[in-house]
Amino acid sequence: MAVNRGKQFEQVIKDGFSDMPDVSIDRLRDPVGGQLGIRNICDFIVYQYPNQFYIECKAIHGNTLNFVAHVSEYQWNGLLEKSKIPGAFAGIIVWYIDHDITIFITIDELEKLKMTGSKSLNINQVFDNYVVEETQILLISGKKKRIFFEYNLRSLLLSLKVMKKEWWDKDGKE
Repeated sequence: MAVNRGKQFEQVIKDGFSDMPDVSIDRLRDPVGGQLGIRNICDFIVYQYPNQFYIECKAIHGNTLNFVAHVSEYQWNGLLEKSKIPGAFAGIIVWYIDHDITIFITIDELEKLKMTGSKSLNINQVFDNYVVEETQILLISGKKKRIFFEYNLRSLLLSLKVMKKEWWDKDGKE
């Protein structure tokens, strides 16, 4: 049986969070094709006081994260709903396999792109938008092993908290 690169990637992410003693990570059951009537909005729920993170993982070949082909409508809407909760974060970790680039993008940023008519997130958009100060895309640093990376996920959580505070302060929500 072929090894699923996406499932292996999810395990790498889970292991990265599991190595942090002050973080709780729960892997949501993910039957193939929604069998047994189970659908989840994300792969992981991560808690680090005082925040909760809803994280979907995508390992993709090529240049593009297609909004329809890679993210179900159920996931999209569920993540958007969670992103409205103070102290909650919702987004997708995308590993562009062919480029050895891993990012975290908030569902809010993806929704903005969708509202402007975009149907996908191309790797070139990641590079173009990463230099823009107000973007909600974070490059995830990591040390490359043979195939996978060993990621600095503590840095990701810290960056998300800093960014969210800046967004909320700017919008006058907090």
